[in-house]
Amino acid sequence: MMRWTPNADQRTQYETQGYFILRNLISKDVAAQLRGVIRNHIMLPDPGKFVDIDPMDPMDDSPQGRIARYRKLSNFCVQSPLIWHNVHAAPAVLNIARYFLGDDIIMKYNSCFLKPSHTGSATPWHQDNGLWRDGETEPFNFWIPLEPATRENGCMQFIPSSHKTEIVEHVLYPDSIHGELPREAVQEMIEKHGIHHIELDTGDVVIWHSSMWHYSPPNTSEKSRIAVAGVYTNPEIVKTSQRFWHNFRWVMKDGEVCTQFPPEVVPMENEPSKKPKPFPSAKDY
Repeated sequence: MMRWTPNADQRTQYETQGYFILRNLISKDVAAQLRGVIRNHIMLPDPGKFVDIDPMDPMDDSPQGRIARYRKLSNFCVQSPLIWHNVHAAPAVLNIARYFLGDDIIMKYNSCFLKPSHTGSATPWHQDNGLWRDGETEPFNFWIPLEPATRENGCMQFIPSSHKTEIVEHVLYPDSIHGELPREAVQEMIEKHGIHHIELDTGDVVIWHSSMWHYSPPNTSEKSRIAVAGVYTNPEIVKTSQRFWHNFRWVMKDGEVCTQFPPEVVPMENEPSKKPKPFPSAKDY
């Protein structure tokens, strides 16, 4: 596997703004296959434990209604060989992650994000490590759209340079779907730094720092938006974690891609830690 290194612009953008984009990382043909895998799964009568129901669920049992029902397939990619081998354990992504993490790479988190036309709800402003609550700041985050992500269909938004903040305690509002950054703080950051709209074509990839403040709005357009995402870590980062995760899988050992499927579970020697307390109410912030 070739050693990837960022060019000067990518390095500067990551350091100053907290993210960078690479174009055409996977082909449109592969993306079409993976969209089919995901849509086929969410149309099953019982898609299993992976799905998170969208708050805007249309409650329609037609095939199109099933496609619009879910917002995320959590930890699904380690169950799907086509997705796993073409994205998460593929050299194209791993080669980039290796620059940040070294030759031993662990999959910490994997997901398929679904934003159907008209029913794809907003994902509130958050920091990834503000949701994890494990104290980690150095994992490698990536997100690849399998169809174009545009302003019209709810592409991600970043507040540039927000990755330089500390991990901010996330809170819950009456309409929160999960913990989110305090809305007053978000508004202050936007006024200070502005917003970057992360518009991507099929097969592009965006890589960002775990402390980046980011959000995606509802999809009010006629076009859906499906993406796959992952978070890699390594054994040294894991040793510092304040939280025990049970879904770690080996992706690379000593610079060699792990081709086993299902991917090998990483045995954890950390002392099991307590689950974090529920997110506090925003009114107490």
